[in-house]
Amino acid sequence: MVAVYTLALAASAKRLSDVLGGTPGTPDETKNVPFRQLLFTATGAAATIGGAGVTTTTGVTVATTAPLPLSIGPFPTGAVKLSDLYAVGTGATLTVLGVPY
Repeated sequence: MVAVYTLALAASAKRLSDVLGGTPGTPDETKNVPFRQLLFTATGAAATIGGAGVTTTTGVTVATTAPLPLSIGPFPTGAVKLSDLYAVGTGATLTVLGVPY
């Protein structure tokens, strides 16, 4: 099964697990599943992905003109959760395609 999420970004960082509902910034662990691979695209404006303190200059940029999605993984062992990542980007909408374990 593949999961697809969209998250409207702003000038301050948002935790990617906010797409799962609940209290913003606090993941609902019943929905915060581990992913084998995550693919990212941005529309409207560039998005930047990173850790909790991510800014437009400290993370990895997902350009709207990127020919391929940004990929994290695939991981043969271990995994990444949406709650591990934050994104920022005024005017950007980040689309995340995830392959859960």
